[in-house]
Amino acid sequence: MDRIPTPGRTSHRTSKWLVAAVSGVLSLPLVASGASAAPTTDECAYGYSASQAVFFGAGEAASGVPNYDTGDGCTVMDEIMADAPFSTHGQFTSTAVRVASDLERAGVLTDAERSSISRAAAASEVGAPHPVTGTRSVDLSKIGLVGFTVRATMPTDTEGTLAALAECGFQNMEPSGRVGSFYGYTSAELAPLTDAAGLAVPSIGVSQADLENDLDGVIAEAQAIGAEYVRISGSSSWTLADYSRTAAVLNEVGATLKENGITVAYHNHGYEFETVENGVSGYDVLVRETDPELVTMELDVYWAASAEVGAVELFNTYPGRFELLHLKDIAADGSFADVGEGTIDFAEIFASASLAGVRYGFTEHDRPSPDGVTSACTSIGNLAELRY
Repeated sequence: MDRIPTPGRTSHRTSKWLVAAVSGVLSLPLVASGASAAPTTDECAYGYSASQAVFFGAGEAASGVPNYDTGDGCTVMDEIMADAPFSTHGQFTSTAVRVASDLERAGVLTDAERSSISRAAAASEVGAPHPVTGTRSVDLSKIGLVGFTVRATMPTDTEGTLAALAECGFQNMEPSGRVGSFYGYTSAELAPLTDAAGLAVPSIGVSQADLENDLDGVIAEAQAIGAEYVRISGSSSWTLADYSRTAAVLNEVGATLKENGITVAYHNHGYEFETVENGVSGYDVLVRETDPELVTMELDVYWAASAEVGAVELFNTYPGRFELLHLKDIAADGSFADVGEGTIDFAEIFASASLAGVRYGFTEHDRPSPDGVTSACTSIGNLAELRY
């Protein structure tokens, strides 16, 4: 289950820059203007946005160098990440250094920018081994439950449900709902109940309509319950153009949310990986066209696996972009399973969590049996016993 859609561009383009630089005739990309401008070819359709910076992960792996347009619709990140995922860290760093050096000689990057990209690549974990040693345990203080799992009892026995979750080991929760209604409560009304149970709420799920039409309401709900993240989901009917428009929306609202101490996240299902044009998936578009400083991904590992996409390969392809995870297991027949009862290798996922940039993981079961609390407690019990 470690297949992801092949990137839309499979060949490096830096040779054309070298030819121009060596011959002494450097032609930088021209900005088209007016009706007489000649049409250009987009060799990196739905590639990395030029509005972000070159990014291989948080901290020292974030270069701070603008992701310059290198011509024909491509950017620096498109050039470097064309062959992702990389099999070794050496392969990745040599690629990043080579591309940056080529672009410096072509006049696209300064010497300082080339150095910054090379240092960021070396500091990253891309392609580095993340072995399962069996000696580490899961930090349960960073594990929570998606409220959808206990949606049947939250409206009718809120306090009992929250107390039962805390008793079996949960320290966090991600309520799902919309502005003004989380199981019949506003966030301000729900907050005293989660506090009383000893559950923190680092993230809340809202609708895309909320995000686009009532951003002030989203901010108020998040702040009332102490959430650092708000997340949305998409639609199975979207085209790649729709994903691109959504990425633009996420960047726009993400800037406002960031000013208020909140990060916006996108939660996937399976269709983002199955909507593919010329080798580029809807999920590729969302990650590449969103600014990592403003937008993160909440990877649902069950839905990715249902589309035969491996979480760890995604981590290597898009390092540092997954601050949140939905931890859901998939049974051999494709149905939902409690975490640790199915076929997903969670040890491998946790071993690569630093590469992904994970901060919180939330267990979930869409069709819990015999009930949501029992299912949730089984999942966190299995995580407590997991060694990776």
